[in-house]
Parts: sequence; C-alpha cells; structure tokens
Amino acid sequence: MKDESLRSLILRAKRGDSDALAEIVERFRPLIKKYTRQAAERDAHDLEQELVMRLIVLVRSYREELPYGFMELVEREWEKTRRRSK
Repeated sequence: MKDESLRSLILRAKRGDSDALAEIVERFRPLIKKYTRQAAERDAHDLEQELVMRLIVLVRSYREELPYGFMELVEREWEKTRRRSK
C-alpha cells in the first residue's frame, strides 16, 4: 500500500474506503507536524486536529478537473487555517 499513488488513495477514500483515508492522513502526518510546530504548545493539538479534519474534507470534495493539484489545495487551505488560529 505504501507505493500506491495519492490519486489512487483519494479515489478509494472518496468511495468510502476508510483504510485509504487513514493512509492519506498518515502520509500527510509529517506536513501536519510541520504546520503545528509553529503553534503554541497548548494550541498545537487543536490545530493538528483541525488540519486532519480539513484534510478529510478536502479528500472527500476534491475534483481532479481543478486547475491545481491536491497538494497545492491542501497547503493553501491549511495556511488559511493556521492564520485563523493565530
């Protein structure tokens, strides 16, 4: 499963595959940690949970015909979330 493409995982997750969704979250875990490192310790856990929730929403609503990739969408949305949490 580690070699499965992100696109394939997203398609599976959109069809309700919880294992695929869990794999996506794990693949993004290092990036989530990077974003939360900048938050105050007491806020880091809340921000981490919010970013995971945003990721899940983005997976479920992502459309391939968008003019930008999934990774760009995630980073854009997370940056908005991080700014709001300051």
